[in-house]
Amino acid sequence: MPLCIDTNMNSRFFYEEILLNRENQFRIDSEWLDTNLCNENAYIIPVWRNKNLFIVDPSVKDKAEAIILTGPEACKILQKADTTIFLGIKDNRIYLAADLNHLDDPLSIFLQKNLTFVDLRELVTNIDPINAGYLAYARAIVYWHQTHQYCGTCGTQTEPRRGGHQRVCLNDNCKISHFPRTDPAVIMLVTHPTEEKCLLGHNKKYRGLRYSTIAGFVEPGEMLEQAVAREVLEETNISVIDVKYKASQPWPFPASIMLGFRAHGTNSNIICHDQELTDAKWFSREEVNKLAKASNMLPAKHLSISRWLIDDWLLEK
Repeated sequence: MPLCIDTNMNSRFFYEEILLNRENQFRIDSEWLDTNLCNENAYIIPVWRNKNLFIVDPSVKDKAEAIILTGPEACKILQKADTTIFLGIKDNRIYLAADLNHLDDPLSIFLQKNLTFVDLRELVTNIDPINAGYLAYARAIVYWHQTHQYCGTCGTQTEPRRGGHQRVCLNDNCKISHFPRTDPAVIMLVTHPTEEKCLLGHNKKYRGLRYSTIAGFVEPGEMLEQAVAREVLEETNISVIDVKYKASQPWPFPASIMLGFRAHGTNSNIICHDQELTDAKWFSREEVNKLAKASNMLPAKHLSISRWLIDDWLLEK
């Protein structure tokens, strides 16, 4: 049967409230895994082609329920899954991700007919943060399995181990173990030399007229603080000092973690060098508050660490 969890939305942003105990010792206990994969305590999160399972009521605006399966239907899904991944335990519930990517029509195996697979990002602000964290975790680990079917060293097929948290090359002359990786990305709220404005940019990928904080991936051999300074300079021509860590957010789209920072700009002349940003501006608090009143000018509240960094700055005055 489907499980729908309702909680109060008191988190800073989505995907941070993953309350599972990951229980690493059970990943290597194959007997325990075989015994507990399909019982009354098993709770299954199906993933199909980077999408999660929802009930969506088109007659009710902003109404959606994230689906986690338990009972006989959960066991049925496990039997159909290409790979089953042990996620962790919470309140004696054993959470697992079921990889259904190999199925052309996964909805046909469900008893309930008003279900649909949807990209989590489209509905995340309509569901509770705890469910969002669980679904994001399942999506990320299934994506890793899909992109590591073959060994990156010798090209031989790999197989899952350790409850789905390892894949091992089947070539006897290789046998390299592959483990899930997360790509670190920095995201920063940069303040004007006067501290009275903040720097926001419009990325060419954004819909509408949205402005957001500056972000970019950490490069090999680079400290996080260096990545912050480099990305801001490359994208906007602004040099920064006083780089300070603020918070982090899992961002499994497809496999990142956002590391949030504040930084102080030392110059004010903006030049969008690398064409990733089509525009960047300094905004006063009054101007940012005006942007916040429009539905498409800033990232949605609670959606991302980007908006949290902006709101944190606004609250300082």
